[in-house]
Order: sequence, then C-alpha cells, then structure tokens
Amino acid sequence: MAEKKELQEKILTYRILESRLDGLLKQREMVVSKLIEIQNTLGSMEEMGKTKSEKIMYNFPLGAGVYTIGPVIDKKKLVVEVGANIGTEKSLEEGKQILGKRKIEIEDGLNNLHKEIAEISAALDQLGPEIQGMSEETEAD
Repeated sequence: MAEKKELQEKILTYRILESRLDGLLKQREMVVSKLIEIQNTLGSMEEMGKTKSEKIMYNFPLGAGVYTIGPVIDKKKLVVEVGANIGTEKSLEEGKQILGKRKIEIEDGLNNLHKEIAEISAALDQLGPEIQGMSEETEAD
C-alpha cells in the first residue's frame, strides 16, 4: 500500500513538473520574441544614426500588423517608453543605451529560464523511469 501511495506521489510530482516546464517553454517563447524585437529596433536605430539625410522615410505601426509610411522629422530624438505606457523624449544615443540595458536584462532572464528548463527536464528524465519501474512492480504484486 505504501508503494502505491509513493507511486501516486511521484506521478503527481511528474505532472506538476510537466506543467511547470510547459509554462516555462511558453515564457521562453515570449522572451525570445521580445529579444528579437529589441535587436531589430537597435539595428534600426543604428541605421537611423548612420543616415546622412535629415529626412528619412519610415514604416510606423498602427497596430494589428498595419503600418503607414511617413517621414522622420527629427532623427536625433526618440520617445522611449520608460514603463507603465509612459514615454519620454530621449536622444538617439540615450535611446540606444536604454534599449541596450533592456537587452542585457532580457538575455539574463533568458539564461535563467534556460537553467530552470534544464533542471526540470533533468528531474523529469529521472522521475520517468522511476515511475515506470514502480508501476511495473505494483502491477506484478
């Protein structure tokens, strides 16, 4: 009877770990997407800084994958979101610095996610065979 209870506890632990792993994988997907967005934005900012022309055309997002084309009037100034949907005017260099810091923070978070995913995967890899073995023993009794 004790073996059956232990088996049930291990199965429950396995399911909890599976659920946690699924959540982490979804979270990693969102973080990677955000990281790519930041890298692309930094690339655009870099190109903006290199352009000699004072007037450049740019695609401005309206939402839902729809953009409009318009000129950048002052390529030396940006509005950078600083949190809670609040933006403040920054120079191009300040904007790059802020985004560079965000990129580092996101990369650190991604590394932590990868570590946690690896730990949970290892625990699942260990628990799986244990459950299988205990299950076979219980059925034999």
